[in-house]
This record gives sequence, C-alpha cells and structure tokens, in this order.
Amino acid sequence: MEKLKEENGVVLVLTMLFLLVLTLIGISSVNTATYDNRISGNKRISEQAFYVAEAGINEFLGRFRDGATGELKDDAPSNPYWKLFIASNAGIAENIGYSSSDANHIFVQSLQEPLVYGVEIRHKVNLANDVITKAGGPLYIATSHGYTQDGGEKIIEADFIGNPPFDPPAALYAERPLDVHGTSTYIQGKDRCGTRDKPGILTTLDESTNPINLLGIPTIEGDPDIRYSGEDLDLKEAVDYFRKDAKFTYEYNTNQTLTGYSDSWGTPTSTGTSTPITYSGPINIVYFNMHGDKTLKLAGQSHGAGILLVDGNLELNGGFTWYGVIIVTGAVDFTGGGEKNVTGGVLTGETTTVQIDLGGDVGILYCSEVADKLKVLVSPLRMTRWTD
Repeated sequence: MEKLKEENGVVLVLTMLFLLVLTLIGISSVNTATYDNRISGNKRISEQAFYVAEAGINEFLGRFRDGATGELKDDAPSNPYWKLFIASNAGIAENIGYSSSDANHIFVQSLQEPLVYGVEIRHKVNLANDVITKAGGPLYIATSHGYTQDGGEKIIEADFIGNPPFDPPAALYAERPLDVHGTSTYIQGKDRCGTRDKPGILTTLDESTNPINLLGIPTIEGDPDIRYSGEDLDLKEAVDYFRKDAKFTYEYNTNQTLTGYSDSWGTPTSTGTSTPITYSGPINIVYFNMHGDKTLKLAGQSHGAGILLVDGNLELNGGFTWYGVIIVTGAVDFTGGGEKNVTGGVLTGETTTVQIDLGGDVGILYCSEVADKLKVLVSPLRMTRWTD
C-alpha cells in the first residue's frame, strides 16, 4: 500500500506531459502551415513579377519592328549613351534610371495598362565605350523590372543582336579590286524607287591603290558615282545571321553549276539592264553554303526575289534576274551573254583574293523599295542571352 501511495499523481503528470507534447506538435503544425503559406505566397508573387517583367521584354520585341503599333526605333545606333525606357509612367522609368534632362534618354509609354513594369534598353559597349556591333547592327541589353500589387519585384535581363542592315550602302559594295567593263554595263546608285540615293560603287579600298579598273564605256552613276575607303562591313556575319531564316538552303562541297534554276525563288521579269524590275510576288531568303571557297555558277535564265546568300564565290552566266539583295562572301563574276539585272544591290568580296569582274549586259540598280520589302523576312532582333 505504501508503494501505491508513492505513485499517486504519476498518471496526472504523464497526462500533462502527453498534453504538452500534443500542444507542441500542434503549434509546430500551425507554424509549418504558416511558413508553407508564406513560401507559397512569396513564390506566387515572385512568379507574377517574373511574368510581368517578361511582358516588358515582349513589348520591346513587339514594338521594335517596322509598322508595329507604337513602333520603336533606334535613331542613334552608334551612341554608347543612348537609352530607351518603356514604362507604365515616367515615375517608374525614373526609378530604373531615366532622366528627363538627359538628351540621350528616351521615354515611351507602355501599351500594357494592366501590367506595371519598366524596361531599360541600351547599347552594349566595350571597354573603350564603343558600341559593339555584329553583322553591321548594334547589340542591345534589355533590363525589365516587373512589379506586382503585393510588392513583388523581379528583374529580367536579355541580350539581343540587331539584324544587319537591309539597305545596301551602294548599288555595288566590294571589298576587293574590281574589273568593270563593257558598253552595256550599268551600275546605278541613284534611287530608282525613291529618294535615298547611294554611291554607284562603294569600295573599302583606298583610291591610291587604283582598285577599280574600267574597260570600255560602263555607266556608273550615284551619289557619288564611286566612293573609296568606305566602311568595312562583315559580310560573313551578315550571311550567318540571315541564313537562319532561309527558306531554301543548299550545300555543295565542290564547284557547282545550276542552269535555269529558280526552285520557286520568285519570278521577276527583267525589262533591260538600265530599267529597275518591279515585283509584287513572294520573296525568300536563299542560302548556298559553298564552304567559303567553292564557286556557284547560275546560268541560263536563273532568277529569284529576296536575299541571295552565297558563302563562297558566285558566277552569273547568261541571263539572270534578281529582285532583292545579293550577299557573297567571296568573288562575283558576271560572264557570258544575256541580260543580267539585279534590282536592289550586290555586296561582295570579303573572303576572296581575286578580282570582282563585271562584264556583258549587266545592270545593278539600287532601289530603296527593295530594302523596305525585305524587312518582313527576318525578325529585327535575335536573343542571345537571358538571365533573371
């Protein structure tokens, strides 16, 4: 009996301990649920802010193209201090760096009223503070700040390559010495479709080296007729950029001759070497990978419309008609009889070591209307990096 008396209250103590454990478990469960709710809520807010910031990037892409609603343009592609701000209001733009007193800063109102974000677009620069370009176009960095009503904020940064210029710098751009001969060779840089006059021939070589050899009585006209020591374009980068959107792609490991070739490239109708082609049909990007040093020969009334890209050499023999721009990394050689009319422009000579040769019935006619039509073929920006 004495032992039983000594154990009086044990059950009560055990019960109290058990209730304490249950209470602690309950508190822990409540805290866990609270933390889970907070984590879930923070994740939801973060995801919402991310999607809002992403919408800012998408507005930039959507408006940075010809003819877009609220079209945006880069009117200072070589200015390292240029910045474009897209925001719901000027206050948000100021929060991410916009200054109305800075002439290099441009603020535009966002078109997305329900969403609150601010986007800064600037040129990518090197250590010397020069704008970095690729294929003739500047590189852009877009930083988008997305905001939510709950106080969330997310930042996305993306790099973009601007497309190479569609508008050639001259009727004929060449990086190697030129032979231009014949009495019916006609190179016209004066705009036959508008008011954007260009040089007839633009060469990157110095006039003192006598890079252009004229034989016969070829006609070369422009503003000026011939320009020396012109800007050195990266034709290989331009070809690599445009070829990714090519509708027709061909590859040859040896020299190749194609006769009467068109393959649904388009069917412009030539009206002589001194008259520009008018064309309203489909236009395409056509790419020939000739591995840099092989020659593609198009003969016997080959024709097309759009952008013709040749990573190698190009020989045009007999009748040939092209409405658009031709970019050749190697040499271009116009040979044989038959009229050869290119309305748009020709760029050539980066990787070759031989002369560019133009002869026979040749017409290379600059036309600004062509460049305007080609813009629909390629997205104006291509993303290269994305971080958040």
